[in-house]
Amino acid sequence: MAIKSAPTQKATIEEAIDLAITAVNLGDLGKGKAALNWVLEQDPANTTAWLWLACCMTDDEAKQDCYKHVSLITSRN
Repeated sequence: MAIKSAPTQKATIEEAIDLAITAVNLGDLGKGKAALNWVLEQDPANTTAWLWLACCMTDDEAKQDCYKHVSLITSRN
C-alpha cells in the first residue's frame, strides 16, 4: 500500500489522521509525522493528532511535549 508523505490541500483533517494512523501502524513514522504535522497546522488543538504524534517520536522528551499539549488542550475544555 502506497502512502503519501503528507496530505494534499484538499484533504480533510479526518483523512489526514487516517493516513497518519495507517502510516504509523505500518511502521512509517516519518510519513505519519508529516501527516500529523499537517493536521496540527490546520487545527493546533487536535488532541488525536497530538496523541498519535507522540507515537512517532523516538525521544522521550518530545513524547512528553506532545502529551503536555494534550493536557493543556483538555484542561481548557
